[in-house]
Amino acid sequence: MRLAGTYHPIPYLLERITHYLPGVTETNALWMGYDSELYTSNDVHPLRDYLKVQGQQLRLTNVTSEWTSTTDLFSTSNQNLNQLSLADEDRLNVLKLFFTSPVDQKKDILVIEFPPNVFLKSLNTEFKGINAQEKHILSHVLISILSAEYKRAYDEMKLLKQIERINKQQAEKVKELKENLRSTELLYSSAIGNIVGEFKTKLEKELGKEFIFDETVIYKLAKERLTIIEIENTVHNAIYLAYNLNLSEQQIRVNAEHIQLNQESITPVSVKPSIDTRQKTSVLLDRYESAAEKVKSNGKALNGKNIAAMMDPPVTPPAITDAVKKNKTKIAYLLKQYPNKWGLTRVGIRPIKELCENTRNAQAI
Repeated sequence: MRLAGTYHPIPYLLERITHYLPGVTETNALWMGYDSELYTSNDVHPLRDYLKVQGQQLRLTNVTSEWTSTTDLFSTSNQNLNQLSLADEDRLNVLKLFFTSPVDQKKDILVIEFPPNVFLKSLNTEFKGINAQEKHILSHVLISILSAEYKRAYDEMKLLKQIERINKQQAEKVKELKENLRSTELLYSSAIGNIVGEFKTKLEKELGKEFIFDETVIYKLAKERLTIIEIENTVHNAIYLAYNLNLSEQQIRVNAEHIQLNQESITPVSVKPSIDTRQKTSVLLDRYESAAEKVKSNGKALNGKNIAAMMDPPVTPPAITDAVKKNKTKIAYLLKQYPNKWGLTRVGIRPIKELCENTRNAQAI
């Protein structure tokens, strides 16, 4: 449904006339559009120049209604109620209604022709045969109703314009904020890129490797709003994680998956195992392998449960899982460093088997 405020009031009333006066089919109108051009209902385009002067003269009246005998606004034979005798009363079947234009304060004109068979509910009679007094009552009723509708259409138009203006201002504000945010994000991302680049250079010298950072790493760090220390710690851990998973590569790529942003991972921990921790982890893997060999020699299924039972002393399967979890990085380092050792352990203990698969997948990427 089209809102009244999307019309000029006169075209809006022209569409609504049959709602108020069923049976009326002939109308005309003259009005000043919001673009300050004169229009009539018989022409969608502004009036031609030679009619504009005459049209403006018609709009200078101070009356609110007038009965005439023709719908032609520019006819020179128009006669009003005072110019006809009582015998010619029936000829006055055209009502002109005048509304003050909000554009130039002159009158917009609406013309309605009443066929003789139009039934007037307010007077409980057909139009033919009503007298001058009844016509006066009819015109008064219609100008009151239609003036209210005219005003409603205009007021609604002003409201819609105000809403449109507010929405436009809000849209412009949102656009400005987005542009400012985008600019801030670019500056912030650039600053993070510089921090990462400087810190990366230090670790490249320390580890003797070249590290290449995906753009996704910078974006991921930028979203978190970390401090400089937290950024360095996170990058530190990511580089060592990528390093330990790609020991044989001279050029190592660091992507967003290497960035761990939980609170514990932000704490800098060099994940390159020391000699002591490597020895302890290696001893643990040797114990697993020895137990796995016993399982195999006894002809039992090679799995975590049976390996745990053959340990000296025996342990539970969850204990093995927990130990692997706690020493995950060290185990991954040793498995990569010594690909020919702990063959039974690699396939018999599920967490270690999964660790091997993850390492292979990471290398494939």
